[in-house]
Amino acid sequence: MLAINDLNYSYDKKNKVLDTISFQLDKGEFLTIAGPNGSGKTTLIKLITDLLKIQEGQIMVDGVPHHLPLVKKTVVYLSSEDYLPEFLTGFEYIKMLCNMYEVILNQEAMTRLANYYSLDTKLDKLIEEYSHGMKKKIQLLSAFLIDAPLLIIDETLNGIDVEAKEATKLLLNRYQHKGGATIFCTHDLELVEEIGERVILIHKGRVAVDSAVSKIVKGNGSLINVFKKLINYEDMKNEITEYF
Repeated sequence: MLAINDLNYSYDKKNKVLDTISFQLDKGEFLTIAGPNGSGKTTLIKLITDLLKIQEGQIMVDGVPHHLPLVKKTVVYLSSEDYLPEFLTGFEYIKMLCNMYEVILNQEAMTRLANYYSLDTKLDKLIEEYSHGMKKKIQLLSAFLIDAPLLIIDETLNGIDVEAKEATKLLLNRYQHKGGATIFCTHDLELVEEIGERVILIHKGRVAVDSAVSKIVKGNGSLINVFKKLINYEDMKNEITEYF
C-alpha cells in the first residue's frame, strides 16, 4: 500500500529532521507513529501527503509516486489543526469533500455517523459555530464516509468526548477489516497500547523502534518505559533530584 524508502529531510540543509526513514504499510494494517515533540512525526506526515516536497528518498502508494494526482484521491489526511472552511455548514463541508473525492454521499451512513458523533442537530449549523471537539468530529465523520484506502490521523482524537472516541475506535476497526490502511500519529501511548497493532517510535529523526505493540509491552512492560529509555529518563531524574 505505502512504501517509504531512505527518506531524508532538513529545513536548514544542516540538521536532519528525518534521517534515512524507511518502512512499509500494508492494506488493512494499523500503524501508529509516535515520538517526542520535534522528533519529525509531523514532517513525515506532511511528506507522505505531499504538503512538503521530498528532498531525498522515495514515497510510493500502490507502486505509484505519491505526488501524482491519481494518488490524492486514495488518501484522507486528518490534520492536528482544525482549520476548516467556517463559512460552510457541516453538511456543506461533507458534501464538498465527497465531491472532491468523487464519492456518492450515502445519506443513511451520514445520518448514522452524525448520531454516533452527536452532530445530528448540528449539520445545518455553520462550522464557525462549532467547538474544537465538533470540528474534529466532522473531520472524522467525513473520513469514514469517503472511505479512502489510506487514512492518516494526526492527533485528531484529542479534544473529542469519550463517546465519540469509543465510536471512532469501533469505526477504525471496521475500516481496517475492510482493508483500509491507517497511520495514526499520537502522544497518547496508553491509547496506542489499547488500539495499536504496530508502532514506529521516532527519536531524533530516526526510526528507533518498529515492532508489534504487544511484543513491546511484553518485553518492556509498557510503551512509556521504552520512551523513558529513548529520552534518558533516569539521567534526567537524577539531575532534577540533585539540582531542584
